[in-house]
Amino acid sequence: MNDYPTRSRFETTSWTLVVNARSSKADMESLLARYWSPIYAWFRGRGHDSESAADLTQAFLCDVVLKRDLIGRADPARGGFRKYLFQALRNFEVDAHRRDRGRDGRRARTLLPADPAAWQAAEPCTGDDPARAFERQWAAAVFHEALMRTERACCDNGMARHWRAFEARCLHPILYGADPTSIDQLADELHAETPLEISSLLHSAKRRFRAELLAVIAETIDDGTDSEQELAALRDFLSQD
Repeated sequence: MNDYPTRSRFETTSWTLVVNARSSKADMESLLARYWSPIYAWFRGRGHDSESAADLTQAFLCDVVLKRDLIGRADPARGGFRKYLFQALRNFEVDAHRRDRGRDGRRARTLLPADPAAWQAAEPCTGDDPARAFERQWAAAVFHEALMRTERACCDNGMARHWRAFEARCLHPILYGADPTSIDQLADELHAETPLEISSLLHSAKRRFRAELLAVIAETIDDGTDSEQELAALRDFLSQD
């Protein structure tokens, strides 16, 4: 049985998270969590220090996304949600009055992460312009959301061994620069009968991750956007130094 997304499923799930966020607090929080780091990185790329960028990110999320109902006014007919959000962000930054009052004591930092590691991870790369910083952080947010969904799906569906193989052979080398665990070592750890069984576990886990990645991408693109093209762009941003 295979429940991986198909093109027809992409068309029905496009903009799902955005639409659901209009009536679901949980989906709204999920949407804001996905986009805070690209927004923060964009302000940092515009030359603001970390504290100012955090204040402006908070102001944008509170005053534009929530108070002005940016989500409710989003229209799939106008293109992808990410482009729509980015244009609203540029308009906001131009507003000198809002920029100057970014930290006015009236906004609690409830929309921003408390984990210092999250702030560090959201810092733009040297040489990135604001737009590239935004896109790179969007790519990272999508990547990590897909990873969490893959791990959860594997744990919930009796695929813990698949996840362990994927983590040891693929994930840790990418995220931490670690050496991949050898096939023979994994076979011993996971009580596999042959190395070929480990390869099979890895293949299934990779397919699951790719499916989750495409599903996350599909949630905020319009029906006319090619998910594979978005995936290629995501890979491009993640692979650049």
